[in-house]
Amino acid sequence: MPPPDPAVIPRAQADVVRLDDAAVGVVRADTVTAARTTMRRASADRIDADRSLLLVNRTDQLQVSQGAVVGNAGVRSQVRNGAVGVSVSGAASLQNVSAAWVVAGNVQADRVLSLAVVGGNVSGNVRSLLGTRAAIAFGVALGLSGLAARLLGRLLR
Repeated sequence: MPPPDPAVIPRAQADVVRLDDAAVGVVRADTVTAARTTMRRASADRIDADRSLLLVNRTDQLQVSQGAVVGNAGVRSQVRNGAVGVSVSGAASLQNVSAAWVVAGNVQADRVLSLAVVGGNVSGNVRSLLGTRAAIAFGVALGLSGLAARLLGRLLR
């Protein structure tokens, strides 16, 4: 027998939101606790997620265990045993994580594999394709090539 379909909730808004086996479009709350949940967009003071997928979220404190975060902006973020697309935070704690881009003032890492980690203070076991200087140079080169393409497009009209 197949497992039951998760509840689909277009929007959740309250002081405290608890989600189990749900798919949610937009969440706005002071505190969000989620288990086996997919959230498209979340805005909260604190998010605790276990075995969940968070697409885009803005939070003061993020804690994810065995889940995935596509985009995150916040003050503190902690991810254990998961995946991160882009994380921008004041302080990031990552344990056993695959990440594309991590930008933080303070990065505490243990067994992290990433494309780039940019931080004021990076400590721990991190394997990155790009270091801080290479990531900045990549961003500048990408910006300049985009500018050149726009100028060429205008000239050829």
